[in-house]
Amino acid sequence: MASPAEIYESLRQAHAKADADAAAALYAPDGVYYEPDNVPHRGRDEIRTYLASYFANRGPVELTVKRQVGADAAMMTEWTSAYTQAGRRSSGVPGVSVVEVDGDGITYHRDYQ
Repeated sequence: MASPAEIYESLRQAHAKADADAAAALYAPDGVYYEPDNVPHRGRDEIRTYLASYFANRGPVELTVKRQVGADAAMMTEWTSAYTQAGRRSSGVPGVSVVEVDGDGITYHRDYQ
């Protein structure tokens, strides 16, 4: 089983490619992702649909990891993001992700921004 840090790195790379399919594949079938507005997306299909819409609006999103703390099945990552939306470049936007994983992938993911 991949570590939470390895799974998060794969998620970060999927965001950099705006690849909703690759990102959603990292989640457990019943995983849940809470976006910063606390809206839950449950299961790979809902997560894929949300991310496809998100990437259609922002394109690739670069997440630069500032620090990470982790345990066997969970981790917290502080990051900044950079993306282009409506022709304007936004960079240095801070955030934090909390991720829990099991053998099926990401079971819980919450972003704070």
